[in-house]
Amino acid sequence: MIKGPVIAILGLSGSGKSYLGRSIVRARPEYLRLSAGGLLRRSLRTTGEKLRTAKSDDVRENQTELAGALAEARAGQWKRPVLLEAHSFIDNDRELVDVPAEVMASLELAGIILVDVPAEQIAARRSTDTRKRPQRSLAELKHQCARSKSLANGYAFDLGIPLIAVNSSEKERVLTFLDALEASPPLEAG
Repeated sequence: MIKGPVIAILGLSGSGKSYLGRSIVRARPEYLRLSAGGLLRRSLRTTGEKLRTAKSDDVRENQTELAGALAEARAGQWKRPVLLEAHSFIDNDRELVDVPAEVMASLELAGIILVDVPAEQIAARRSTDTRKRPQRSLAELKHQCARSKSLANGYAFDLGIPLIAVNSSEKERVLTFLDALEASPPLEAG
């Protein structure tokens, strides 16, 4: 069976991953839009806050469940391409816990979309958002933006897959990127 490609949308909380994902799915309804956090909450039967604030070893362990949770969500719809909104690290209030490259490899990603926006924009969005997010200074957010970009580039390099860095409003650039990915040879279900 041929599998639709899985494309990760990475970026900080408040960068506009969900906005971009919704925008893409409106233009391409064949895409299955999923959230790594949502998949893990269902799979591990817990809350997002408990996942996010867990100890670093537990955060890394939880991430290893992602491939299985993704497979479960795709059951019966393997041919559909997937947009997976995710993070490259988890801010658990004590430290930043990187999502291991092995976890990204287990997802069999075809490409990465990095939502790369200025820290000032993220701070402004977080200040008006009702979702519970860690409060970070502008300097901390700038550091996190750089770390997110570095990790995304590392994943792309290690996995040998393409990456595009965009603002959350650059839907047309993303659609062109997705068209190029879909033109690549499909993966066989394993």
